[in-house]
Amino acid sequence: MISNDPAFHNSIDGQMSPDIQAAFHIFAAHWRKVNPDWQYPVHTHPMFEINVVLQGEQHMTVGNKSFIQQSGDILFIRPGVEHSSLGSNASRDMTYYCLHFDIDDLILRRALLTADAVSLSGNTPELRAIRSALDVIINSSILSESKDTHRNRLITLHASLQLLTALSGWVLSEMPLLADTEATENTVALANAIEGLLQESVSSAASTGERGGGIEHIAAKLGYSTTHCNRVFHQIYGMSPRQYLSRLIIRHAKLLLMDNSLSVESVAHRLGYRDVSHFSKQFKRWTGLPPMGYRRLTANPNTL
Repeated sequence: MISNDPAFHNSIDGQMSPDIQAAFHIFAAHWRKVNPDWQYPVHTHPMFEINVVLQGEQHMTVGNKSFIQQSGDILFIRPGVEHSSLGSNASRDMTYYCLHFDIDDLILRRALLTADAVSLSGNTPELRAIRSALDVIINSSILSESKDTHRNRLITLHASLQLLTALSGWVLSEMPLLADTEATENTVALANAIEGLLQESVSSAASTGERGGGIEHIAAKLGYSTTHCNRVFHQIYGMSPRQYLSRLIIRHAKLLLMDNSLSVESVAHRLGYRDVSHFSKQFKRWTGLPPMGYRRLTANPNTL
């Protein structure tokens, strides 16, 4: 192998592990106690959902399937699937915890998307790990009586990463069962090619200051229509190429802003923006903070 790293000079052999970057977002997680007449109407959302009954019984309809969740049962729901909830017909109340999440690692995301609505009520090591992580998240972020918010935040973060690990373990254990029978080899290959060119587009901007064309340019380069490329990419990864490109840009922007030697103008240029104000507006729309605000936040954790 060839490397500019001086550590490799006079080395006999060596290999580089691939860079790993993945964003795991948890949204609208909530604990709720309801009476037997409680119900939540049919709805959909663009995130994955994990729903666990902590006490009592819940009747959940997901797509065209019905589930009766007893205490301890976990339900996993894919994005975009209609679902609704009913409390138990019994006289006692029901308590549940609901967590929505998204993951931008395309391999894990695709594996999770191939799972239908699944009741995770077994006693395998993978499912015990998922439940254990959920218990810590609930206790640290919802039920904790501790006044140490920073410690609770770190405990919740630790448990969130454990949940990501547990979900990855579950996917690995179920991999033969989660095969996407509707996706042909050509479809997967095209989606992978689009993903590679999107990555290349963002990477090239760092050296040239010019980001390659969007999905229209990529589709033309691959010899397909834009509509077909959008459809294939969404089928395999559950998001549009434009959404994925935005996630790549924001991920790189955050990393670059953590380097205090780079001005915001330089960061914008390395991401392919000619107008720094356009970059600043987009960054604030994505994160809720201007670039300098994000830099100050990451440099000074006491501002949390």
